[in-house]
Amino acid sequence: MKGQRDNGTKGSSGRAGNPGLTRLLLPTHHWSLAIGHWSLSASALGLWLLSSCLHPVLAQPAADSVPADGAGALRIVEQGPVSVSAKLKPRRSTKPLTVGDRFRLELEVKRHRSTRAAEPFADSLGPFLILDTKTVTRYKGDTIVDLHELELAAFAPGELALPRFLVSFPDSGEARAVRSESLGLTIKPVLDEKMEDIRDLKPQVQFPNLLPLWIALGAVLLVVAAVFGRRFLRTLRRRIVRAQPLPDPWDEALASLAQIPAREWLGAGQVKRYYYAVSEILKRYLTRRFGFPALDQTTSEMILAMKAARIELRDEFTAFFRRADLVKYAKLVPDSAEADAALATATGLVERTKPTEQQRDQAPK
Repeated sequence: MKGQRDNGTKGSSGRAGNPGLTRLLLPTHHWSLAIGHWSLSASALGLWLLSSCLHPVLAQPAADSVPADGAGALRIVEQGPVSVSAKLKPRRSTKPLTVGDRFRLELEVKRHRSTRAAEPFADSLGPFLILDTKTVTRYKGDTIVDLHELELAAFAPGELALPRFLVSFPDSGEARAVRSESLGLTIKPVLDEKMEDIRDLKPQVQFPNLLPLWIALGAVLLVVAAVFGRRFLRTLRRRIVRAQPLPDPWDEALASLAQIPAREWLGAGQVKRYYYAVSEILKRYLTRRFGFPALDQTTSEMILAMKAARIELRDEFTAFFRRADLVKYAKLVPDSAEADAALATATGLVERTKPTEQQRDQAPK
């Protein structure tokens, strides 16, 4: 029968099924015993088919699917047609393993060519996790060697033991399994031994938001710094100018009068601007030349100061300043000839009031 032939094929000896031998082992008058034998053979065959369809390294089954040693349908044996051994692969790094580091475990499964075996699986992985698997099959005569390389990582520190991996196979009409040895492994914690464990966050502390206040204060300080900086630069420039020796008053006045763009201003109708510039140059000249504050005085006050200083050409200075006041304040518009002559008149007044060489030598140093 078919069930008897399958049972004979999957036996430990690997011989083909023999109906006559089956009749001798199972007498015809013991039908109940035969039915139980066939049921056990069918269960072993179904287990082998299920194991061969799973991942190269099976995920760990539920706790009730793998019974204890020697109990139920899966019988764990020490020796048989299938053997499994485990060893740790050498690591490239010499540093000790820490939590989360990857390492490799090699499972070597040896079996006869006629014997089928399921892929290795663990009853429970515990603190370990399988990250990757690789399988290589080699043939040595009638012996098949399956090398299963597992990449694992541990997620708990301490002295740990790797799980014992099971390999199931049918033998003598029942499902049997062999298991690998358990290997010890030391996993170091990630934290330093002197370092305390991570503490929880402290409760939040409520405090007022001072950011807008700091921004406003910073803006005020910038404005104050800009104002004082500008004043400091002005004072510094004045000190630098005062530190430099000034030219003689007549030389300064003549140079300033020569720089006035008379034709440009008069051609553009800027008569008041023209007379203002000439008047201010003459006032500065009188202030430096004769020692009275003409720049801060009115025309009437300058006339009295020039009389007190006994300036020889005070009448000519007076006539020029009175005519310039009419243009600046009384909206008098002189003709082009008079306007052109104003600059020449001012230059002549400066030239005629310059001290002589003898007066310069006698002047106090």
